[in-house]
Amino acid sequence: MTTFATVTRPIRRVIPILVTLSVVLGAGISISAAADPTGNATRGKQLYLATGCYQCHGTRGAGGAGPRLAPTPLPIEAFKLQLRRPRARMPIYTAVVMPDADVADIYAYLLSIPKGKSAAEIPMLKGIPVAPIAAR
Repeated sequence: MTTFATVTRPIRRVIPILVTLSVVLGAGISISAAADPTGNATRGKQLYLATGCYQCHGTRGAGGAGPRLAPTPLPIEAFKLQLRRPRARMPIYTAVVMPDADVADIYAYLLSIPKGKSAAEIPMLKGIPVAPIAAR
């Protein structure tokens, strides 16, 4: 016998998924639509080093104990959100501790870091066969 509860049960399972999906997609649209603020890369490098970002992310944002930040950082709004409300082990940088202008400067520094050369562009590595990655 079909009851109201058996008919609505699948719908009740789908609604939280749809709500979560709409929030995630909506956040992605607003983050990508936000314009990158203009920052000073020279000052950003000074701030990056002075505030200790390099201790986890390396002096050029290549990563280490923390994730890689350069040469292609997150969109500015996601970058700022990670500073204000970190998802992992990282200090919290409130707007009082690190104003938006400082964040923009650090972001400009990360954008200024050039992409490294590929193995094919490095003379010593040209012609060296690359072993295939073993299947796990």
